[in-house]
Amino acid sequence: MSKDLRNIKTKENIESHFINLLERYKFQDITIKLLINECQINRSTFYRNYEDKYDLIYKIVEELIKQFKKNIHCQFITLHLKKENDFKPYFSSLLDYFNKHKDIFIVLYNNDLPINIFDEMLTIYSHYLLNELIYHYHISDSQIKIANYFSKIIASNILVAIKWWHLESTQTSKEEILQIITITITEGILASLQSQFL
Repeated sequence: MSKDLRNIKTKENIESHFINLLERYKFQDITIKLLINECQINRSTFYRNYEDKYDLIYKIVEELIKQFKKNIHCQFITLHLKKENDFKPYFSSLLDYFNKHKDIFIVLYNNDLPINIFDEMLTIYSHYLLNELIYHYHISDSQIKIANYFSKIIASNILVAIKWWHLESTQTSKEEILQIITITITEGILASLQSQFL
């Protein structure tokens, strides 16, 4: 096994055991000793990869955010189409991404951590949407505040729906949550946004 592959496996081992510990303990109660015993590694192996548990959680969230960014498709915000099915492709890969990492997200949502992944994602998503609005509608300086408002409302609506799906409505299928998001966006917020900028 190459050194790089061994290092990747070591990090995966540490991160997955850390997430498992977060299911049973509060973040502040997890010690490095507890973690290395769980992982069956020595202390130096941990410190070769992470400064401390704060660095570890930041790196876990950083990787999730990196993948999240790859699954954001904002072009729907400027569509003038009326059919739900025209919008669904813009949300489908995002839902697949959240579904793939559902267990990790549930643990992160339910813990008091030094970084809030939901807030981070909301900031990123709304920023991407705002940039799409500015580019497509040629938003003037006087319209930036209202465009920012709509971007945050839309990003929040989508992310809250996904969080609700994970935490409160686990029996809801991907198709059902896709329809809920699409209807909410197309029949409510998007119409209001377009009346503002068209």
